[in-house]
Amino acid sequence: MDSLRQDFRYALRTLMRTPGFTLAAGITLALAIGANTVLFSAIHAMLLRPLPFPEAGELVRVWCKQTGNMDQASVSDPELLGWREHGKGFAKLAGFGLRDLNRTGVESPERVRAGLVTSNFFSTLGVRPAQGRDFTDEDAQAGQPASVVVVSHGFWKRALAGTPGVGQTVVLDGRSYTVAGVLPEDFTFPEFGNEAEVWLPLWLDAQKKGSHYLSVLGRLAPGTSLEAARSDLARVATLIDSADAGEAPHGVTLLTWQEELTGNMRPMLWTLWGAVAFVLLIACANVANLMLVRALARQRDGAIRAALGASRGRRMQQALAESVLLALFGGAMGLLLVLWGLELVRTLLPVNMLRVTPVELSGPALAFSVALSVGAGLLFGLAPALHTSGMDVLPLLKQSGSAAGARAHHPLRNALVMVQLALALVLLVGTGLMVRTLQNVQAVDLGFDLDGLLSARLSLPAAKYSDGARKASFYDELLGRVAALPGVEAAGVINDAPLGNSNTNGDFILEGSAPQSGERFLAEYRVASPDYFRTMRIAVRQGRAFGPQDTDKGAPVAIVNEAFVRAYLGTGEALGRRVKLDWNGDSAFHDIVGVVADVRADRLTLPARPEVYLPLAQMPIPSVTLLLRGRGAEAPLVTAVRQEVKAVDAEQPVYDLAPFAERVDRQLLRPTATARLLAAFALLAVVLAGVGVYGVMAYTVGQRTRELGIRLALGAHPRQVLRLVLGQGLRLTLVGVGVGLLAAFGCTRLLASLLYGVDASEPTIFVGVAVVLSGVSLLASWLPALRASRVSPAVSLRSE
Repeated sequence: MDSLRQDFRYALRTLMRTPGFTLAAGITLALAIGANTVLFSAIHAMLLRPLPFPEAGELVRVWCKQTGNMDQASVSDPELLGWREHGKGFAKLAGFGLRDLNRTGVESPERVRAGLVTSNFFSTLGVRPAQGRDFTDEDAQAGQPASVVVVSHGFWKRALAGTPGVGQTVVLDGRSYTVAGVLPEDFTFPEFGNEAEVWLPLWLDAQKKGSHYLSVLGRLAPGTSLEAARSDLARVATLIDSADAGEAPHGVTLLTWQEELTGNMRPMLWTLWGAVAFVLLIACANVANLMLVRALARQRDGAIRAALGASRGRRMQQALAESVLLALFGGAMGLLLVLWGLELVRTLLPVNMLRVTPVELSGPALAFSVALSVGAGLLFGLAPALHTSGMDVLPLLKQSGSAAGARAHHPLRNALVMVQLALALVLLVGTGLMVRTLQNVQAVDLGFDLDGLLSARLSLPAAKYSDGARKASFYDELLGRVAALPGVEAAGVINDAPLGNSNTNGDFILEGSAPQSGERFLAEYRVASPDYFRTMRIAVRQGRAFGPQDTDKGAPVAIVNEAFVRAYLGTGEALGRRVKLDWNGDSAFHDIVGVVADVRADRLTLPARPEVYLPLAQMPIPSVTLLLRGRGAEAPLVTAVRQEVKAVDAEQPVYDLAPFAERVDRQLLRPTATARLLAAFALLAVVLAGVGVYGVMAYTVGQRTRELGIRLALGAHPRQVLRLVLGQGLRLTLVGVGVGLLAAFGCTRLLASLLYGVDASEPTIFVGVAVVLSGVSLLASWLPALRASRVSPAVSLRSE
């Protein structure tokens, strides 16, 4: 330990005597270590840290598995009841859903997001209210509306003024509810985030067959594995079928809850961490080259130490002490960058997960940063230490101080530069693929026009709008008022607007056709007003759009999209065919009167699915998205829409009123941020690789000054010297780029799940990146080569 302290004190004095080198190497390492610490913080928070619930590893998300590639379908009431009654793999199974409610009885009506949950929901999570009580089975009686609610801490503070919440009354959708409990301040349900402010008990109807709307969360029974629980529920599915559940038996899909919540983030986070790991390796190779130059320049000092009795191990310890101290200095500077980097990486992650597991500079992240700094110091210090400590002592002692270490072509330095080039090329190729992906996503044909499009949400309370006529009257009056506003071209409503993260689907019957064995006739259900297609500028390919004749008194009609025609009609004629959806109490056959263009309904990267549109007048629904296309400023329209809704019903709130383009921007946020981060890492890698090439070539020219001077004195042309030096740089470049291309061909396969519209081995990107990196490398070689061609023979020979 005494010798180690001496070596660290000596290393500190040495680094302080060369502030330029120390600062340059420290900044290089700070960028790489800081970026790795940021990504570790995100991965630790999202993927490694358990969710903040008791025994969170036992919580499992459960879906029913249906035919038609629907592995994660919602669950019906009879299924959940059957799983509970006959299953043995779960200690508890709870159902939940989310809906909009209108809060009235206050000065200004407001929209409230409500969680509908079975009575055992909070006990399944292991959460107890901070005030009052949890739900009981008596709170959810069959056929009886709920009379109690549990509210969030935020709602209690905001809406109930922070007074004792238990026993207060809240009016939701025209019904009065008594507050039974207030949830803890730190409670957040990850699947809802802070959106759910009130929670209502939900009763399960054993006769509600075929209606799949529930999400299910379960807690494994003690000692039960995930696979055992899956097999048990698969067995129960057969029992449910034999008991006549009203539909074919479904399989089950199980995932740990944490895996479900973070599954779509995993490829992106691991990809980014792989990128910053490459940056760290390039930085280590760069600093190793700098350390090797220093070690070669001081190897005569090492020979003297060896002659005085210092062992090879002691000399290596001294060299490694300097590299570790330098890495710790870089890591300390990197922590200053972490705070900025954490803000950047948070933009990539879902807000609801950040509320549950915040990404911050935690204790594990600090420990990782220290360990990474020490590991990096050992990594880039080991090769120079091994090389210089193993050299023959006697020849070094015979050399003069100026001659010691004067070796121009050093294989270790060349190898380190080639490694940098290869790693930089892999990063550049990955960045090119992600940038091309972003361009492809941005160029996707949405099927509708975003220009001037606004959207808002409305949810009519069942107590006030109890029948279809009342709903239809409200929509007719509102659409008439909104369409008459100055600057509005058209207005319409639909139940599930595109890119809204909501959908309604189900099986249908197509008259004259039947699904083959193992297949399903499945479509997305849409309910739209007559002017919806004109408002969205969705093209009508065949037939007509909905019109004033499509009322509740007229013949039932429907419109399908092109994906529906391709999937179920092939080359057959769509117009005149009839479909029956058996949805929402509708059992009539509907005549197909039109075919419209496909739209991107779910995600920008997913193709359109078969859709069936029904006229709003024939299927009045309580919750819709209002869409209007306007000209000019948006702010006046936003205010005007709120006023018109209030004029139709003073107690009806309107919410989520915003430009429709924001939905597209939200979907582009993650790929845009990912591409930008990769581009930043790749640029840093290219700069480091270029600096590495320049350093090697400059060092080579410096060591060969006498040789080059003699060549010029004997009549060599400066162009010949220029080609000589460039040839060495070209050989380094070709080997590094060649190895990098082979490595990139294998590594980019890992990006396949993140790519869209581009192949992982796209040749134009590979060739383009190779050309660019080769150009950078040759430019870095050209500058020392130019200096070499201008060496004065007299000066170089006189210096000897």
